[in-house]
Amino acid sequence: MLINCDIGERGAGSAEDRRLMEVIHIASLACGGHAGTKASVKVFRALAEQHGVRLAAHLSYPDRKNFGRLPMRISMPKLLAALAAQLALLPGVKCVKFHGALYNQVCADAALAEALAGWLKAAGITEILAPDDAALAASARKRGIAVVREAFAERRYEYDKAARRLRLMDRAKPGACLTGLAAAAAQAAEIIERGRVDVSGGGTGPQWRPLPADTICVHSDSPIALPLAVRLRELTAHSGGNSGCTAENLRLLKPGICETVGLPVYGRQDVAVTPGGAMDCFSLRRGNLLLGNPPGAPALEMLVPPEIEFLTSGRFALTGARRAARIIFGGAAREAEHSRAYAVAPGDRLTLGEKQYGLRTYLCFRAGAEADVAVRPAAAAPFSGAGGWADPRGRIRVLPGPEYGRLAEPRLFFENSWRTTLQMDKMGMRLAGEPRLQCAPADMVSGAVADGTVQLTPDGPIILLRHRQTTGGYPRIFNVITADIDLLGQYAPGQLIHFVQVTLEEAREFARQKEKALEKIAGSKLV
Repeated sequence: MLINCDIGERGAGSAEDRRLMEVIHIASLACGGHAGTKASVKVFRALAEQHGVRLAAHLSYPDRKNFGRLPMRISMPKLLAALAAQLALLPGVKCVKFHGALYNQVCADAALAEALAGWLKAAGITEILAPDDAALAASARKRGIAVVREAFAERRYEYDKAARRLRLMDRAKPGACLTGLAAAAAQAAEIIERGRVDVSGGGTGPQWRPLPADTICVHSDSPIALPLAVRLRELTAHSGGNSGCTAENLRLLKPGICETVGLPVYGRQDVAVTPGGAMDCFSLRRGNLLLGNPPGAPALEMLVPPEIEFLTSGRFALTGARRAARIIFGGAAREAEHSRAYAVAPGDRLTLGEKQYGLRTYLCFRAGAEADVAVRPAAAAPFSGAGGWADPRGRIRVLPGPEYGRLAEPRLFFENSWRTTLQMDKMGMRLAGEPRLQCAPADMVSGAVADGTVQLTPDGPIILLRHRQTTGGYPRIFNVITADIDLLGQYAPGQLIHFVQVTLEEAREFARQKEKALEKIAGSKLV
């Protein structure tokens, strides 16, 4: 987690801004649109070089009178010319952050985001600062521009139900800006440590929403900017080693079949980069949230578990496929239940035995715990029943694919049993069953595929998983819904699998139910 600051808005002589440059990691430098001059840019660029701070060009509507905080009615050619003139004050800088009204608009306006992302690409920009769910972030990723996901420490958030996304509360609303150090630091800590933010507006109780971020912003014109940045530096200094299964936190005493995984990374399929990541993201996120980790903190994904020694004090939780487990400490042993947090000390060992259900077990870890904590266990149920969002009959739900209309007798796909085969890996799983489905024509132009795409090959259906290729030439007859893709990661070879077709609105509702199940864990005071 990095600290960034919108800076250079009070001129080159601001002593507080100069001090901030000693604390932050990224400086979003005003380039004359809403504030800043050639002189201030020169001073802060020199300070950035002196302190090893990365620079981003802070581009704005050309509106110094209103500090760039009001939307402007300006033609696109004039806007791009103004932005180009601002960018010219920072030659060689390849990172951009938009400011004020323009920042808010490119978060929500897809057409404006597309236009500005195209201009950024043409201007040679390789990185932007933007919210993870912003329209600009999606447009930038399509063009191969890296997105540094940004959150704010001293601005309240609210949830836009219509757009289904977070947004910054309007500055005109009471309490939109957090002016107390304790409140801003508390919000920042939730973002840094748990990847979430309260959208209740300071009401009677918190309403948590996920907020993934790589950097957290402090506004230099905030009255608490400097002490808040210092506090954030302390928080970020301690956050890196606290989360996840890393070589600093544990080691393998006996080998197994396992690897460290995080969440998939989407947005680069156009350049043939597959999402990758954990096969069962629900279990990964669930375990991390039980411990108070960011949802995507690295976890150990295990097919054949190793014997593990913990190198630091902390807590761990096991999710996904359920196995018998024991913690060994000082010659004694203690049974470890599924989906419960346990405290460990350096030298303690974890062994896992016979599998009870599922395929992949996840070990999540958080360093720094001093003692055991009474943590309520999550529902210790089979992976297919870990939340109310799963089909009660254990079926995998699908939507029609692009070539569904060419499939002869689609009902056969649902009326007959299928079985997973040994031809299975992280790219996909081949199914065996009768009768043989038919889809005409036999040949087609290769097209994009997604997580859960069901392709019909001459040897039968294949379901593509998260480490899949990015295009395919076989008919895409169905697609597993987003909510159920994690369930596929727990199917072992030789297991029966049944399907049911749902509507698009049903698929969206199941996805919402699944997120609510995770939000419930994130909102619980478990740790």
